[in-house]
Amino acid sequence: MMSTNSYQLLSLWPSHVLVDQLSELEDVRETLALEAEVFYERHTRTSAKMAHRADTVSMMRDQPSQALLRLLDAVEQRVATYVRQAYPSLDPSELAITYNTFVNRQRGLGKWAIPHRHVGNQLVVTYYPRVHLGSGEGRDAVGLPGALCFHDPRPVQANWMLRHENKLFAQTPRQGALFIFPGYLEHSTFPLFDPESDKVAIVTNVRFTHRDDRGGDLTWSAEQIRAHSKAQSLNNPMESIQ
Repeated sequence: MMSTNSYQLLSLWPSHVLVDQLSELEDVRETLALEAEVFYERHTRTSAKMAHRADTVSMMRDQPSQALLRLLDAVEQRVATYVRQAYPSLDPSELAITYNTFVNRQRGLGKWAIPHRHVGNQLVVTYYPRVHLGSGEGRDAVGLPGALCFHDPRPVQANWMLRHENKLFAQTPRQGALFIFPGYLEHSTFPLFDPESDKVAIVTNVRFTHRDDRGGDLTWSAEQIRAHSKAQSLNNPMESIQ
């Protein structure tokens, strides 16, 4: 279970970022990293290359597992905490929340994720089951190796005082760390250069709609994900990853 005092809620400019360490998943952390590798090779690289988006297939729908369902539980808890703290005027009982999960993997190839936003998603939840920095990491990189970077969303011309403030917040994630931030918040990732470095991120886009809004959103609620996983295990058990 989540400790009520385990997380940090950072106020970056007009945005809130929740940072926590998912200690309750430590026993399945590497299992999640291995499952994420499989999903990345099957879907994310091809989808990102062909369609310029990595969330065309959801890991929680396509590749359900008990470890992933435990991650879903942890994500639900932290999202509820984020909403209570960052949006106190919202009534969670009035919201229909859906989740779409994909994988990013960063190796020591000198590549970085350019600044981008997750348009159409209210929140982004990023969990790092594996963060391994090679012994030579940080010698050639500009800034923190593999750091998750948030960019100030305010236009500079809005206030002359902004010129004196830091426009960038960067932090190399710890293994087992989780970040929650608004989908509108522009972010990027510093590169890794050491060939031994390896960082795996399981990313969940979170969407809010009113509970009575039937809309056309094809993403799934937590209840739908769990029901699908149960049906999959009964009808077509997935082979365990060696």
